[in-house]
This record gives sequence, structure tokens and C-alpha cells, in this order.
Amino acid sequence: MTVPTHSKIHAAEPAGWFVSHAMTHTGRVRPVNEDRFLAKPQNGVWLVADGMGGHSHGDVAASMIAQAAGRVGHHAVHEAKLQDFREQIFTVNQDIRNLTQEHGLGVMGSTLVALLVTGQQFSVVWSGDSRLYLNRGNRMTQLSRDHTQVQQMLDNGTLDPEGAASFKGKNIILHAIGVRETPHLDLISSELRDGDTFILCSDGLTAHLSALEIQDIVLSQAPEAACRSLIDGALERGGSDNVTVVVVNYRITTVLDGRS
Repeated sequence: MTVPTHSKIHAAEPAGWFVSHAMTHTGRVRPVNEDRFLAKPQNGVWLVADGMGGHSHGDVAASMIAQAAGRVGHHAVHEAKLQDFREQIFTVNQDIRNLTQEHGLGVMGSTLVALLVTGQQFSVVWSGDSRLYLNRGNRMTQLSRDHTQVQQMLDNGTLDPEGAASFKGKNIILHAIGVRETPHLDLISSELRDGDTFILCSDGLTAHLSALEIQDIVLSQAPEAACRSLIDGALERGGSDNVTVVVVNYRITTVLDGRS
């Protein structure tokens, strides 16, 4: 079953508008959906969290992370929003660890990828292998970089792209929230441009669709329809994991209103 957010046009700042939509599906193999998402455009926060499969209560960890991100308030200064987000994630990291210790749950954790926007500035924050792509000017770019053993081996030259596809440890994640005392978060920041479209997703999507296929769908459809098509594409190819997609499109007000 899909769980969409409301798809509306939201004003983030006087300069521009966002149209966003989010959707998740359990897939065709997993018995439980351990993915969670947050779409809070009024505060400029979107997030995907993927509970760690094979560990205890990954869905609980992902839910706690989404709830923590939802507590990030509206900030006029982007650095303040980043600090608020960081504090929320560090707090929930400890909350997850406390929960595992209190109830003897073993390892419990989740990846995260988040888009944070203030005015014309945006940042991508991530831990793990959930991804964020930016489509700008008909060019798709992966802004996040997977925290996985495969990516590490690709970076240091011990594995080539052909070998990566069949590598047995390709699902080994090096960083996640709730696993270590101090969470590892990577960050990149830049400025918005008219027409920017962001795609946040769990690895249940990228396991089945290439970046080019994702780009073709996002370019040809509005956010809600694109979410449905992306998830349908993953399901048609087996749906081997939970799959979650958030599509966020930015437009400058004067372009939307037809004024120069």
C-alpha cells in the first residue's frame, strides 16, 4: 500500500515555491516496511530514513528519526536550521541507543538523507546509503555519496564498477543513525535555481532503477505522478526491498505567475 503526503504548492519564501510529494511501499518481498519519510515544506525539511534490515526494530529507529526531523523549526538563517537539525539527530541517535540498551534489542539503526531549505539556500545531509539526486537543466546528479563498503572500495580503487554490481558485500553500510555513540553526518550546501527537482529515496528504488531511468520519469511527470511511476517501476522489477521516494520541485514565483 502506498502512503502519500498531500501534494500541494507550498511557499517556502517570497522568492519561490515548492511542489512536493512523498510515497512509500513495502515492496514484494519484505514483510514489514522499515522505511519512513518526512515532507514538511512549510519548514523546508524533507527526509527519507531506511531502517536497517536484519537488525531489531529498524522501523522504530526510522520513525524516531523522522519524528526528530519534524521538530526542526522554521529558521530565517540557514546555519540555524542546520544546527537545529544536527542537534535533533544527535539527540535521537542517543535516544535510539538508550532504547536498545533498556530493552536488550541489540543493534537498532537507520540511514537518513535530508533536504533542508532556507530562502535560496539548500543543504543535503545524509548518513548511510539513502540517496538524494538533483535534476537541474535536464542533468541528473547524485549529491549524496553512499556510505557503503562498495563505495569505499570504488573510491580507493580496490573494486571496479563492473565488480561492484556482483559484490557480495554491496549491502554493507558503514554509517547509520543509532549504531555508534557519535553519528556520522555528511553535508553539502548550495543555492537553489529555478526548476531544480530533488529526489530523495531509499535503496529499494536504486536497486532496480538507474539514475537515467529516474531522471526520465522525473522530467516527464509532476511530483505525485513521478513518485507513483518510480515505485511502480521498482515493483515491476521485483520490489526486493521497501521503497520510498520524495520528489521536490522548486519554482521561482515570477515564473509560476507568468510575470517577468
